[in-house]
Amino acid sequence: MEKNNFDFLRFYFAFVVVFSHCISLSVAPDLQFLNPYFDTHLSITGFFIISGFLIYGSYLKSKSLKDYFIKRAKRILPAYLFIILFSAIFFYLFSTYSINEYFIHVQFTKYLFANLFFLNFIEPCLPGVFASNSLCAINGALWTLKVEVAFYLAIPLIVYFGNKFSKPYLWYILLYVLGLFYQFFLNKLGVIFAEKHSFFMVLKHQMPGFLTYFISGIALYHYFDFYKNNKKYLTIFSVIIFVVEYHFDLEILRPIALSILIMGVAYGFKFLNNFGKHGDFSYGIYIYHFPLIQLLVSFDWFSMYNPYLVIFFIVSVVFAFSYFSWHLLEKKFLYRFKHTMLN
Repeated sequence: MEKNNFDFLRFYFAFVVVFSHCISLSVAPDLQFLNPYFDTHLSITGFFIISGFLIYGSYLKSKSLKDYFIKRAKRILPAYLFIILFSAIFFYLFSTYSINEYFIHVQFTKYLFANLFFLNFIEPCLPGVFASNSLCAINGALWTLKVEVAFYLAIPLIVYFGNKFSKPYLWYILLYVLGLFYQFFLNKLGVIFAEKHSFFMVLKHQMPGFLTYFISGIALYHYFDFYKNNKKYLTIFSVIIFVVEYHFDLEILRPIALSILIMGVAYGFKFLNNFGKHGDFSYGIYIYHFPLIQLLVSFDWFSMYNPYLVIFFIVSVVFAFSYFSWHLLEKKFLYRFKHTMLN
């Protein structure tokens, strides 16, 4: 595959999420006008499109199923396990419970086991930590990781059944329509059973709810030559569709349009090709920022100090932490064996 700007895109999407969480978690009045300009849903769906494109390619290039899963585990697990264990131990310093009460509390055990198995929604909080914040969640950004892992597991099946079709695009269309139906069905249930609306919205944001975006990324990889040969017309079509559906809050053809626009950035702007030459920090930025924001919110920093300076401090610390995480932890696992590192 050609040189690309996926490192830049993931870095950009990660920082959009950071800024959005700073605004929403701080509830700082001076920051609220910025909220419309930092769309986490757009960034997260962009991540899933890129994952579909790159992980599909990673699977096709893998020597075996075992090789594929080892590569995926080495990329996602080291930093993920670190932040879960670090948070569970470190945040006892800020708990309203004593050290003995904290570590023997059932919520601590529940948090640890649920989060280690990507089931963050079962127990997002630790005993006595961030109790005065608007949310007690230690790391509310991690909910997407279980969806990402589910897609990793689904790729071999998607490829297997896709090979059964003489025209693979029919398989992709089928999966895309199933993803649309899943979203439509849960939206309807949320309206019919209004008292359980939040429950159905949580289900909507699980793996099938983002299938349209992931499949769009996969389809673009499979038909990349078609995309390159028709890039101009596809881009015009995508801009129109994206603007219209974004304005009316629709997601019918938006996943396809967004995936085409992302590819336009990924394979244009050649000056960004070497953006990731010093490392891939986007994953670290994404999984490390939320606990820091929550900690500073609990200290009331956003009220005590200039909120823009607080955000600058958060961004600086998160970037530094992600830099060292990449070089001291993530990269070491990626190169530990003889497997080739893929995005």
